[in-house]
Amino acid sequence: MCIALGAVLVVTGFSFYRSPEFDAAQASMDRQTVDCLTRELTHDEKVRIAQLTAAHDREGLRPIYTIVLSRCIVRSDQWDRRPQLVTSARQILSQDDEFRQLVNASTMELARRP
Repeated sequence: MCIALGAVLVVTGFSFYRSPEFDAAQASMDRQTVDCLTRELTHDEKVRIAQLTAAHDREGLRPIYTIVLSRCIVRSDQWDRRPQLVTSARQILSQDDEFRQLVNASTMELARRP
């Protein structure tokens, strides 16, 4: 009887935890974090990301976004969704005029190297 009651409480708790309100709140926090990942970049971080983007160096981006994410993260469970948050931020950043100019300049610089 106690085991059945415990199981019901666990299922009920999980259902409440995964309620639509929770999902909406999580989505809102994720949007805030993605916004922060694009807005809170320093100029030097943008330059470095542009250089790595031009060189197609995805692994080099990880430490930069880890630093920025630590400034922007709202909830600890967002670390589990880090790849999705960073991908969303990179997509938004790719639409930024200043960033596109930095990528173009980095691409031209790479093309000039022997």
